[in-house]
Amino acid sequence: MSLLIESTVKISLLVSLALLTTRLLRDRSAALRHWILAAALLSAVAVPALIAFAPSWSLPVRSAGIDRQTRRPNSIGTTVTFSREARAPTGQSIDVPPGGMFAAFDVAGLLQFLWLAGVGLNLGILLVGVIRLRYVSSRARAVHEGPWAVAARRVAVLHGLRRPVRLLQSNQPALLVTWGLFSPKIMLPSNAESWAEDRIHVVLAHELAHVRRADWAVQLGGELLRSLYWFNPLVWIACARLREESEHACDDAVVNLGVEADDYATHLLELAREFGCSRQAAFPAIAITPRPSSLQRRVSAMLNRHLNRRPLTAMVRVATALALVAVVLPVALFAQNAFSTVSGTIVDESNGLLPGVWVVATDTQRGVRHEVQTDRTGRFELVGLPQGAYTLEASLPGFEAFQQTLSLSGQDVNRDITMKIGSLEELVVVSDGPSNGSDLVRFQRRAPNCDAAGDPAAGRNGGDPRIGGQIRQPTKLRHVAPRYASGSGIVTMDAVIGIDGYVKDVKVTNSAPPDLAQSAVEAVRQWEFDETLLNCIPVEVRMTVTVEFR
Repeated sequence: MSLLIESTVKISLLVSLALLTTRLLRDRSAALRHWILAAALLSAVAVPALIAFAPSWSLPVRSAGIDRQTRRPNSIGTTVTFSREARAPTGQSIDVPPGGMFAAFDVAGLLQFLWLAGVGLNLGILLVGVIRLRYVSSRARAVHEGPWAVAARRVAVLHGLRRPVRLLQSNQPALLVTWGLFSPKIMLPSNAESWAEDRIHVVLAHELAHVRRADWAVQLGGELLRSLYWFNPLVWIACARLREESEHACDDAVVNLGVEADDYATHLLELAREFGCSRQAAFPAIAITPRPSSLQRRVSAMLNRHLNRRPLTAMVRVATALALVAVVLPVALFAQNAFSTVSGTIVDESNGLLPGVWVVATDTQRGVRHEVQTDRTGRFELVGLPQGAYTLEASLPGFEAFQQTLSLSGQDVNRDITMKIGSLEELVVVSDGPSNGSDLVRFQRRAPNCDAAGDPAAGRNGGDPRIGGQIRQPTKLRHVAPRYASGSGIVTMDAVIGIDGYVKDVKVTNSAPPDLAQSAVEAVRQWEFDETLLNCIPVEVRMTVTVEFR
């Protein structure tokens, strides 16, 4: 999507400059205006390739992301204080709803679908027109002799045209079109043999002017560009102006051959009246008969004796092309690929999809945050990130926060993230005072209570992908309080609750008095929990225990 957005902006700028230039050159010849529009549109076709492969240059930019502070818990447990006078189990479990609290709407995916649908529709219409044209031409009769063939050879010499042109006569009374680049063809109507010699000369002079100028290839390139950027009104306007200037330029070429403007206008009006003005809309070809919106302008231009009708010289073509290159290259390469897209899928440790995860990319240089939530399939996409250093973070209640550094220089990055279940935290306070009960406390084990929605097998054999993120926090079944030793201090420990609920790998993480540390470790090793479930699958969970001796 980032390539499409960037190319759309740059193509819009190029097309706008071309339209403005042709407006300023309205007193010059139509051939010059058509050449500028054609060169601009064909250059616009090359813009995506320049963005993707050519070296770039850029200026420092300032991001416009979201600057919002977020505070979300990453622990699955609550803190509970224990003392010799009062003891209680760890906190209640946190229920993480399937799919998260909020599921982000996949706007980027919807826009991409709409764009592809529009491209498919426009290319389909163009393809249907090509098929219809080939079908009609396959049934047409080749014209090798007669007044049309003689006039075609004579007019081709006047235009300096060396490519052979095939004349075809169809069985349709209102079809007069030209198409083809290396093997150009002119389709004549069924009653063309009855036309007067002067009309034959005018029609061939106009159609062969299109062939000499390669207007069909230019128009086809414009149609392809319009199919790709169908949502851009500037491209539609430029393509319409391109067709109009092409017809004006060919009209000027006919007049320059010595045809009287009054006679030419008369033939054009008669053909428009005889054929109608909309019967060739489905054919990707060039027709002499104008559309209703342009008929008056073409006739007025023919009758304007002060109009500039000079053809385009080779020197003007080269100068215009060089000027266009000087404009296109800086526009296409400026800040090329300076914006990146970071996307990926977030799953839990059992490969369950995690909707509703907050994903934040923080620009470390500018201090700007870009935020998005994963959609119902666990997918996220951060679009339009300027180049620079970033910190990528992902957070969801019940899971350990994910953090990673990224360096973006215009490339799109895919990061699939596996989020680990969060850790338990427990605080135990042991004081020197009378004990009101045993140091051992037992609690009742809970039933798993897993339904089909939390079944890890769901979604494996067809159907929707499995949604993860369903955590059942462990409940303490057996608590042993540390025995008070002499003195006071704090002991912090890291431990792991295994899938069987027993505590293992107890390690002291601070510099505590040895007797206090030993008492705390011995007590924690005797604790028991029921299973920690992730999507109904028993998993290990880390635990941080702080014992304060008073």
